Amino acid sequence: MFRVFSYCVLLAALTIAPGHAEPLKLRLTLQFPITDPFQGKSVADFKMAVERETKSAITIEVLDKGQLDIDYQALNAVKSGAVEMGVAGLNQVTKVIPAASIMEQPFLFNFEALVRAATSPDSEMRQLIDDALLKSMGVRVLWWQTIGPQAFYTKDGDVRNPERLEGLKTQVDSDTMASLVTYCGGVPLDVPASKIHDALKDGTLDGVMIGIAATKTLGLWEVTHAITRTNHATIEFLVLINENNWRQLSEEQQRIVINEARTVERRARERAALLETAGYEFARSKGMQIYDLSQTDVADWRACSTEVLTNYLEQTGELTSKLMAAYAKMRQQPCCSAGPAADGFKGQ
Repeated sequence: MFRVFSYCVLLAALTIAPGHAEPLKLRLTLQFPITDPFQGKSVADFKMAVERETKSAITIEVLDKGQLDIDYQALNAVKSGAVEMGVAGLNQVTKVIPAASIMEQPFLFNFEALVRAATSPDSEMRQLIDDALLKSMGVRVLWWQTIGPQAFYTKDGDVRNPERLEGLKTQVDSDTMASLVTYCGGVPLDVPASKIHDALKDGTLDGVMIGIAATKTLGLWEVTHAITRTNHATIEFLVLINENNWRQLSEEQQRIVINEARTVERRARERAALLETAGYEFARSKGMQIYDLSQTDVADWRACSTEVLTNYLEQTGELTSKLMAAYAKMRQQPCCSAGPAADGFKGQ
């Protein structure tokens, strides 16, 4: 009897199909709602596609709205294994890899073609930053996610000329942006996104540097009156996976994950441009004034923020030198050799 029982157990174990193995569950931390049109949409699409293509051998649990209460620690959370995947702002990355702040240098990436070229998976700049993250922190970049260029929101008047920034208490989200505001005469303050509306309302802030989506998502149209479209830097996020968790995937699963990451990244870039246009239309519909910089204005902004780039270059690190060399080569390419008026980049 015992032999018959043992034989049946063995036979049952041998006949379990590989596809019925326990699925690999990956948790992804996201500080935005899953319904967010920038970050949330891409993550939701990625989750659905990966689960479909792997036939649920991989499942992704999205912990949105900062459920893990780690917001600005997402990068370290993925590194430590506290969570398998996460969306981290470039401003988190620059604290660990200062050279990555090349993407935040004032007016180095002030038109879409240049940003797309730099952040393309095949670009030398992107690969240098991705490789540095993998080697130094053990986290792998799946895709870069933009929410568009920076703009200045102000309660009174515009800041087309940096002289108008003098003394204005301005919200910033990185050391580089704080330096820009300081060198151009403003007073930088680090205020959490959830507190920006109230800070503008009660006078703690006079203005804020942020993407156009904030007009609606943060209700900035209620507490500011003007948007100066400086486009002085791009706002980028990176979607990451812990390298140890990555290695748990089979080669076929890795291929699926990378393919789907590329797909959502491409679509996100295309969608961001449309959302930016819609964002400005919404701002106008609420009576906000939109201002663009003239060539003279750009020259003045570049002049007052020169020290920001000088300080960056004085890091003299090997990665900084490689990134600047890659940037110089990129500016010689057809996509990026002219400027905003010739923004004809058609690739990813």
